Amino acid sequence: MKQYTSLWLVCLLAVFSMTARAQEGIETKAHPDYPALPFMLTFEAPAEGSASLSISADGETLTSPTTLHSGTEVTITVTPADGYRMASGYPKVYRTGTPSETVPATFKPDASSGIAYLYTFTMPAFPVTVEVKYEKPTVTFSDPENGSLRLNAVPASGVTIRLSSGDELAPGTEVRIFATPNKGYQMVFGSLKVSGKVGNESKTVPLQKADDGTTYFLMPAYAVTAEVKFEPIPVVPSSEARLSSLSYKVGNEAATPLPGFLASTMKYEVLLPSSTLESAALTLSGQLADAKAKLFVNGSLVPVQSTGSFTATVSLVDGSAKATLVVTAEDGQTKRTYEVNFTVAPQPVCYVTIQQPEGGTISVSYEKEDKEVVVVKSGDAVPQDTDLNLAYTALPNYDFKEYSVDGFSQTAETVNIGTCLSKTITAAFTQESSVTPEEIATIGTPVVPKEKEGQEGTNVPTDDNPIVIIPDAVSLPSDTELSSLRLVKEDIEDPAKKAEIEEKAKAAAQDAGIAPDAPKIVMEVTLVKVTTTISATDASTTTAVTPVQPSDIVTVRIPYPEGVNKTQHDIVIIHLRSDGVVDVYSEGNNNLTLEDDYMEISVASFSPFVVSYTPKSGPVDPDYPDTPDTPDTPDVPTSNASVEGGMAVWTSANALHIRADRPAEAWVVGLSGASRARFAVVPGETRHALPAGVYLVRIADQTYKVRIRN
Repeated sequence: MKQYTSLWLVCLLAVFSMTARAQEGIETKAHPDYPALPFMLTFEAPAEGSASLSISADGETLTSPTTLHSGTEVTITVTPADGYRMASGYPKVYRTGTPSETVPATFKPDASSGIAYLYTFTMPAFPVTVEVKYEKPTVTFSDPENGSLRLNAVPASGVTIRLSSGDELAPGTEVRIFATPNKGYQMVFGSLKVSGKVGNESKTVPLQKADDGTTYFLMPAYAVTAEVKFEPIPVVPSSEARLSSLSYKVGNEAATPLPGFLASTMKYEVLLPSSTLESAALTLSGQLADAKAKLFVNGSLVPVQSTGSFTATVSLVDGSAKATLVVTAEDGQTKRTYEVNFTVAPQPVCYVTIQQPEGGTISVSYEKEDKEVVVVKSGDAVPQDTDLNLAYTALPNYDFKEYSVDGFSQTAETVNIGTCLSKTITAAFTQESSVTPEEIATIGTPVVPKEKEGQEGTNVPTDDNPIVIIPDAVSLPSDTELSSLRLVKEDIEDPAKKAEIEEKAKAAAQDAGIAPDAPKIVMEVTLVKVTTTISATDASTTTAVTPVQPSDIVTVRIPYPEGVNKTQHDIVIIHLRSDGVVDVYSEGNNNLTLEDDYMEISVASFSPFVVSYTPKSGPVDPDYPDTPDTPDTPDVPTSNASVEGGMAVWTSANALHIRADRPAEAWVVGLSGASRARFAVVPGETRHALPAGVYLVRIADQTYKVRIRN
């Protein structure tokens, strides 16, 4: 009996031990001969947001706590209270005491039964806890770029509440949306939307319009986000290309509005005071009607401020400047061109009349600020308040007496014209002694009349005096039957005047291709009228000599200097006119005719003449080769030529070749007198490129005439 009692106790203890271990969650493997043991299930409805919580298995509603065998399918049915929803991640099924060890729960919606939320899971082989949590749905939003987004809730109470992002709202709450773009922006079409997610499914909340036009939506039972986008309002580029104002200032002076400026007037003429420097800087300033337009002044882009203002600078050149302002509108097509011409007003002038007296000539000149001497001719305009310098030249047998300025006598050689509008200047000469009729033959050379047909070649100078062929006697001052025209040629005795003439002649000859040290003959040529007057009482006579100038072009024939002829010499005649102009006569200028017995030029006045000449280097072969050949040497050297060692000059296609035994300088001029090149020559051969043509080459005091072909 005791043996059976002991065995029963052992079995009972074993059963209790297995049950206890199951409740503790220790998984046990049942022996095939024994049924599976149940495990504990616990749950509790949340304190907030729950309308009901029901857990069932095998068609029976369970209470907490309860036990279930592993493998049993458990159904969780939850119904949230109004305004609440199941929180994300819930319901949660996990090993009791270990929340991190979860059991999967599957969502199974059942709309037909009206169940809000239904989940299922399979009971594992350990005790589990079911946890449920609810929350109210939220609305989130933020201000977009280039605008603002505001939401107002209108609950059932009707009191509008301004929402903040993240606020909770009961489902069904009316939410009004106010999307406001910044200035210059607009809402992107279709960008205003309210959306959220239910599980993994994205949903869009419909937007509606209130009677007053306000956009709103009804809050759903899940969290939503409101958003909107803005974009710049498309702007049509402006076609405004006008100036609204334009001013100018000279140097540091105050700005002056452009006289008569109108945005519609395109061209302006501005007369600046005569005191303005002829090279002064002008500053333009103004305003564009549209600051987005572009401005070019004389082709250069000018910076324009955000206000539309601008400044630009132009400079006067010789007292004038042109400012062209081109305004290009924002559209890049519309343009307006404003033109402003600035001119410095001319200096007040005085017109000077010079009356040449009998017995000599007078000259008038003045000096500019840059020391340039200006020769004044009769009728010239001279700036007011200028000091005029007076000079005279007396004819033989005449003495200077005085100047006359506007009828007032003076001996001073300077006169200030002040602010007068005109001045008349003359002089008086006194005759030293009268000329007797017997002396007439000694006064110059009689003027030759116009050549008649069949008499060509008869008017040839027979001595060293030039002759004049007058085309029409009536073109000269009228004379009496006892008057005659004579040509007086004199050497210049005044050393200063002669030096001045020679200096000018030297420069003119050099420009004409004549060597600076070439021989020169200087002569003063004067056309005079010799008038003999017979006394009515005693039959005595007096003769007066008066300088005259032809009023038309006359022909002057000048004999060749001794030892000079047209075949062996290059000749120029330089005429130093009384008005300060230098005329150069040469064959290259086509204004000098060289006949066998004389040189011929045409003049309109008489004053100093200079004849300058140099020996030619020899005739130019018209068939001069295009390739280098035997070097040329001068046939006739200049008067002072001295060559030590070898010197040779030759040409090739478009090139001049010089062989020298020492350093030198080569000077190349054209037959017209224009300087073409000046370069250093080194010992040996020097090559210098030149275009085709005939040239005079001056080197080592020798002159060569060469032809260069292409």
